[in-house]
Amino acid sequence: MAKDKARYFTFLLYPESIPADWKQRLELIGVPIAISPLHDKDKSDVDGQTYKKAHYHVIYVARNPVTPESVRIKIKRLLGDKSIAKVQIVIRSMESMYLYLTHESKDAVEKKKHKYSKHDITLLNNFDIDRYITL
Repeated sequence: MAKDKARYFTFLLYPESIPADWKQRLELIGVPIAISPLHDKDKSDVDGQTYKKAHYHVIYVARNPVTPESVRIKIKRLLGDKSIAKVQIVIRSMESMYLYLTHESKDAVEKKKHKYSKHDITLLNNFDIDRYITL
C-alpha cells in the first residue's frame, strides 16, 4: 500500500521537549521552515478558561515529496526522541497554514483565538510564503 507523500508539513514543538539551540539545529536541515511565535495564550477547547500547554507551530517544506514519518524521524534525530509526536501534511492551503501561525486564519478568527504578532514569526532557510501561494 502506497504511503501519502507531500512537500508541505506542519507539526508542534513544546519548549520543554527541545534543546536550547533548536532553531539553529532546524536551520542545519537546509529546507525552508516557518516557526510561529510561542503560543502560550491559547485557551482550552474544553472549558475555554484554562491555557493549553505552550507550543510552537512549525511549517516544514521538503525538497521532494516525502512521507510524514520520514519528516518525523528527521526531526527526532535532530532535536531528540521526545521533541515531536505527530507530523501532518498541510491539507488546507499554505496561505491559511501560514496565517494560522499567528491565528489570523479564517477559522482561528472565527474561534476568537488569541492573535500573535506576525513580527515574531521566525523564517529559516529563505522561507517565503509567496512562493507557496498559488493564484
